[in-house]
Amino acid sequence: MMQQVLSGFRVIDVTMFAFMPVAGGVLSHWGADVIKVESPDACDPMRLLSGGTTQPGGSYMSFKNYNRGKRAIAIDLTTDDGRAILYRLVEDADVFLTSYLPATRQKLKVDVEDIRRHNPRIIYAKGTGYGPRGPESERRGYDAAVWWARGSLADSAMRVSGAEWPTGMVGHGDTISGTVLAGGICAALLQRERTGVATVVDGSLLGTAIWYNHQPIVGSKLGFTWGGPPGPRGERPPSMSAYRTKDGRFVSLVFVNDPDPDWADLCAHLDRPDLATDPRFATAAARSAHRAEGVAILDEIFGARTLDEWKKILVTARGVWAPVQSPAEIHDDPQTLANGFVREVEYPTGPISLPVPPVLFDEEAGDIGRAPDYCEHTDEVLAEAGYTTEEIGRFRRAGVIA
Repeated sequence: MMQQVLSGFRVIDVTMFAFMPVAGGVLSHWGADVIKVESPDACDPMRLLSGGTTQPGGSYMSFKNYNRGKRAIAIDLTTDDGRAILYRLVEDADVFLTSYLPATRQKLKVDVEDIRRHNPRIIYAKGTGYGPRGPESERRGYDAAVWWARGSLADSAMRVSGAEWPTGMVGHGDTISGTVLAGGICAALLQRERTGVATVVDGSLLGTAIWYNHQPIVGSKLGFTWGGPPGPRGERPPSMSAYRTKDGRFVSLVFVNDPDPDWADLCAHLDRPDLATDPRFATAAARSAHRAEGVAILDEIFGARTLDEWKKILVTARGVWAPVQSPAEIHDDPQTLANGFVREVEYPTGPISLPVPPVLFDEEAGDIGRAPDYCEHTDEVLAEAGYTTEEIGRFRRAGVIA
């Protein structure tokens, strides 16, 4: 059983879509009580993507991943009563999360000063596309545009692959940025516990992209082009190439330092020990000089067996290698299973398998809590905050809550 390392901490989560909900989902997975605030007349749009609904268990799969274990309420923050409810919840909270931009935060009166007025010790965390300062700090941003395109990752991918046009991407920026921000929030909580000082934590898609893509970015100022178009096969050493197997799959060899003992060990696993002493391949320099010949030989060797056969043969190899796997194969990867990196969660609409945050505590990944249905916990949370049944009923009749 994984330690609930954030047990006892409460998070008020006024977020939508992906980046900031991920941060709340990670904190929830680590044990915090995360209360997700939506509107009575508009749920988090992520619930409804790709045919998702507000029916029990009907939210889009990514909503279920990002909002795991949270409790959901619906409050109209455009009303005085709605804001009063939020402020009461804030009084007992440790963290306030928001994805709203400055103008909206000020309009709804949920900016730093508004929230701190009701709880000076709260950690206020906000996420943006471009960072809290600068001429574009108030612009909206999504990861496909800010993280992938502007953050230079699309360009780097084109250079590495030799593609002529930038490709799309698969939600990586939101997930990475939210996970990084969750770590920053934990650091802020630690500082508060030690010093009593509560800080404002900022995360951004652009900032995370720059951190994530540091090699090409740093190298660009040093005259070093990271990656570069791969060119024809055979331009990389045989120990740094990918090979097609008999069944049309691929094995990737990544012998970064290419030490000779690893090469000799690989040759033994390939049942070609002669390659280790062949003058063309006996040293790293020789393998580089004769790389086209080496790749051609290994092409033939790897093409003689299936991927499953190579997995069994190479599992004891010294050097670093990996099968090129599909997303579907991740579920049954022995390392995924052994570490619990993917866990199954039951919903009324059927089970769904979700990944855990990539940090283990005492080597345990922890079970995944179900994402809340729309406004599922409104009455429960308000009752805990001290509201009576009569007050809750009055709020509901007035449309302040749902």
